[in-house]
Amino acid sequence: MTPNRLILLSAPDSPWPWLTVTETGAILQRGVLPPDAAPPETPMIDRVIVPGADVVTRWLDLPEGNALQTRSAAAFLLEDDIAAEQEAVHVSVGTLDENGRRLATLVGQARIQGWLAEAQARGVTPVSMTPDYLMLRPGPDGETLVAGFGGLLAVRSAELAFSAERPLAETILGDTPRRLLAFEELEPMLARSALEPEVDLLQGAFEPGRSPPQWRNPRRMALLALALLVSPVLLAGARIATDLITTRHMEGRAVASARVAWPRAIPADADIRTVRAHLAGKQTVDRFPSLAAAFFTAVEQTPGAQIDRLAYGQDGLSVGLSYGNYSDMDQLIAAGRRQGLRLATESTVTEGGRITSDISVRRQP
Repeated sequence: MTPNRLILLSAPDSPWPWLTVTETGAILQRGVLPPDAAPPETPMIDRVIVPGADVVTRWLDLPEGNALQTRSAAAFLLEDDIAAEQEAVHVSVGTLDENGRRLATLVGQARIQGWLAEAQARGVTPVSMTPDYLMLRPGPDGETLVAGFGGLLAVRSAELAFSAERPLAETILGDTPRRLLAFEELEPMLARSALEPEVDLLQGAFEPGRSPPQWRNPRRMALLALALLVSPVLLAGARIATDLITTRHMEGRAVASARVAWPRAIPADADIRTVRAHLAGKQTVDRFPSLAAAFFTAVEQTPGAQIDRLAYGQDGLSVGLSYGNYSDMDQLIAAGRRQGLRLATESTVTEGGRITSDISVRRQP
């Protein structure tokens, strides 16, 4: 069987440690990958660990759905975080945990592209990419695990998931009890985690074998969510590590979490009533879920059509669509009409064997 090679990415000019492991997590070999490394002589399944300080993690309550729908729903819930970024952001989602939640990660698309380029320069073609702190697996007793990765301290518990420079990480942890993993304990944990990563960053456009992403709007992810209403559960889902450390009361945690999720809408001196009012406003905006669900149904009935971009405004949906034949657009318009939608083509470009159109989607009057 082809062994898995687990590689810890660090500085571009530094050697990268690696392990080869079996499908059961047994460690076969150890070594380092120099900057001028050539591809291995024998086939390897490469899995890379990247610095977690560049990756933000949230816990979200997400509905069941396929991979595309789940990522789209996560992007919708995190749209304030995404809009606040100054670069295009990539969203990845993990599997359901025992509490019915999913881990969702945010990382700059340019950062992932940089990691992939650095890996390729050393003959590495990763099939998975995971931030360092998500390689730590806390036990059922709820303990907080910490481990050093270069100059970063990775932190992981049932409610914490982040990496930072050691002084900052220690400040965030405060008096929280934690256990520093020794190397002989960390290494086998990495080997086991590599085979089933909690979150693989190489999803969607970065999935191995797909072309690099080309987003037209760098400040907004493609939102392909089905019917999904924002609920107060998001207060728990959108929190980050510092929310649970710096607050003791439920209302304080809710306010802190809301400020993380909506930093521009929730002021620093907000109380719980402000948060509830903001949530109530979010819940009244139900046109997007309904409209997106109807449009997605129409797309599913048009096999030749593929959504490249989707944004929502007061006038409805603005969609970038690619398809192979002009008849696909006619089929989509007819499918949309059956869903009570009015689709209008704004512009169309033919390139190679694909046709790309910008369309507007609104409810029929």
